[in-house]
Amino acid sequence: MNRFPLAGALRLLFLTILSLTLPLRTSAQRFAVGTNAVDWMSLGTVNADAGVAVSQHATLHVGAELNPWTWAEGNAERQFQTRQLSWWGGARWWPWFVYSGWWIGGEARYSVYNLGGVLERSAEEGDAYGAGLYGGYAFMLGSHWNLDMGLGLWGGYKRYTRYACPLCGVITDSGGRGFVLPDARVALMFIF
Repeated sequence: MNRFPLAGALRLLFLTILSLTLPLRTSAQRFAVGTNAVDWMSLGTVNADAGVAVSQHATLHVGAELNPWTWAEGNAERQFQTRQLSWWGGARWWPWFVYSGWWIGGEARYSVYNLGGVLERSAEEGDAYGAGLYGGYAFMLGSHWNLDMGLGLWGGYKRYTRYACPLCGVITDSGGRGFVLPDARVALMFIF
């Protein structure tokens, strides 16, 4: 399966960030960019997100993650992957001030995925869309750096095809169903 249009995803992320930031005046501590270490630990999932403050207590965020890797490719006994391409957009509310202290937020998310061979020999591919609720805390490390930590759940609906193994192509199940998944965040953010 090759359903990961990297150029289109990067173009969409850039245009979304640009459309959020152009109408706003520039000032200190208004924009943030970062990356989530928890996603990087998920077999090298490349990720980035960006935020913009729209008031003293609110920010808007967009992001994307990509994992195109297949490990032990071609080896029917050992091949595994957690391939995915995801986009999300959402908002956060900060009780004290943006980019510092506690926050709560929500987001809408879409993901195309191909998972298999990691915990069991079966594999599943499909697409998922839904919404998430999150909470966390941003530690100010310096005038421009934050450590942003958070936990949450995202759930929705997925359309999938399940295979007997990552390489064999024998379909064992297909259809659609609801899901709820945990999500964690330990992100290094640059604030400007």
